[in-house]
Amino acid sequence: MVKLVRINFWNACVGEAWCRAGLTLERNSMNLRLSRSVGWVVGVSLVAASTMLVGCGGGAYGNWNVNRTDPEKTADVDYRWQDDDAREAYRGLIADCLARPWVENHRAEKGGQRPVVFVGTVRNETADYVDTKLVTKRFEEELINSGRVRVVADRDQRGEIRDERQQGQAWNRPDTVKKQAMEQGADYIMLGRVAEVKQESNDRRTIVQYYQINLELIDIESNEKVWIGSKEIKKVARR
Repeated sequence: MVKLVRINFWNACVGEAWCRAGLTLERNSMNLRLSRSVGWVVGVSLVAASTMLVGCGGGAYGNWNVNRTDPEKTADVDYRWQDDDAREAYRGLIADCLARPWVENHRAEKGGQRPVVFVGTVRNETADYVDTKLVTKRFEEELINSGRVRVVADRDQRGEIRDERQQGQAWNRPDTVKKQAMEQGADYIMLGRVAEVKQESNDRRTIVQYYQINLELIDIESNEKVWIGSKEIKKVARR
């Protein structure tokens, strides 16, 4: 009976030892597989990061080859709105605006005073990105340089100007302080829009892109429109 107990006790100890050894081997195997997996993920990440760095530095495409060109030279990349369209638009519109009788009519009615214009918003109603300030800022420039029209600051500039005038009340020398509520009022406001019509062939190999730029000059006091101008631009693109 004693021998049997000893044998069972011995078998239990040996079995527990083998079980512990088996668990240890299994854990080591799992750790090895986990280490290999982590190493594989880290390796892939490093390769991806290296590829991104190479791409940022030029990679297979190399560095850009930049050539300066005349801004007046047309360079069509595709059929969408670009700087040449803005240039063509404002040149045609400003020439028409200054050729119309509204300037002389105003001076005749106001004792020879030049009209004061506020250039307002030109809305982009196209699907393209159109920086309409490329038109409005050049419009302001040509109006002022003509010597026949006065132009006041646009809405984006007024806040900064008023802040500077307000701070000057407390910080500027008394002989240089500018008076409040002395801004020049405008006689007319210019508003406009850029619209488009796009046509595409069934095989999608031909696109006809049409833009229309409309500007209107309106008497602020009476709401009377004294000038309306439009410019059309049409492009045909094939591939």
